[in-house]
Amino acid sequence: MSEEIPIWRVKYLPQRLSEICGRTELINRLSKVVKERNFPHLLFIGPEGSGKTTIATLFSQEFLGKYFKSNFQKVYADMPLTSEELKQARSDAYVSTSKIGSLAGKKITTPAFIQVKIKPFIELKALGDVPFKILIVKNFEALGSNQQAFRRLMEIYGKNCRMILITTKVSAIIDPIISRCQIFLISPPKYEAFKDEILKIIDQEEIEIEENNIKLLYKITKGKLAYAIDLLQLSSISGGMIDSNILYHNLMDSQTNLVRNLLLICLKGDFLKARDLSRKIQSNYKYSSQEVFSLMLKEMFKLPLSRYARTQIINHIADADFRAVDGMDIDIQISNLLAKLCNFAEIL
Repeated sequence: MSEEIPIWRVKYLPQRLSEICGRTELINRLSKVVKERNFPHLLFIGPEGSGKTTIATLFSQEFLGKYFKSNFQKVYADMPLTSEELKQARSDAYVSTSKIGSLAGKKITTPAFIQVKIKPFIELKALGDVPFKILIVKNFEALGSNQQAFRRLMEIYGKNCRMILITTKVSAIIDPIISRCQIFLISPPKYEAFKDEILKIIDQEEIEIEENNIKLLYKITKGKLAYAIDLLQLSSISGGMIDSNILYHNLMDSQTNLVRNLLLICLKGDFLKARDLSRKIQSNYKYSSQEVFSLMLKEMFKLPLSRYARTQIINHIADADFRAVDGMDIDIQISNLLAKLCNFAEIL
């Protein structure tokens, strides 16, 4: 294991588009855009962990060249604003002085996220010898009804800035946004490209793993390379040949650690962070709501909690499990439980 960069997924993170694992056709399309020096707004769609943000960032870096830092910004649509940012958004709101029409005397506001995170960047023209700035909006579906306001910005400031919107849920994106974007479907790499990348890491790190276990690694990680590299590094700690037993053992450890962290985050009262982690767990492991509840109950008994706290958490989990029988949306059922646990944490 490297002493300078102990985390393998960071050590082997691609630095150029040409270093992206697999997805040759996609990379060729993006490389052609870099040469042409022009592109419309883009919409990257794909499962979590497929490399959407990495590909978008490397594409922006190569398109903007030496002017990258001054003309690039990445924001998270699901990241809550700070108190200072909310205060700024309120101060930027204004009241119409018009005495006629439907807006007469009314307070006119732009959604706070757009007012604070988006407009200050896209209003200004690009610096240096580049045609426009590039803005990446990750988890774009989280904007919800504010997508209409975002659409207007795409039209008004399109000459100043092109936007790369990233989502795992295209169904949550409104049609006017989709119609204004060129769509790129991004999936995890195919097995052969995945195997080649893993073999490079095995060679560099001087570890051993048979090809049938590389296939197993691909299967249990669903081809998500960063997750596979994490699991490979975790499995390498024991030394010697990495076999299926070691992979499965570390996979289970990884799962239980994530669920334990989920509970700890809830007990700190951070609902948004807990919800994000729960969605990551569901995406990586495809658990049903009942399986998540069962793991949470198991990990809860390992935490140093009072009898009262244990009793209340068990009641919340049991109630969520009962309600989930009739529920259709797993995310809603789990989010409801997380919200109750976060509220409970505030009275502890």
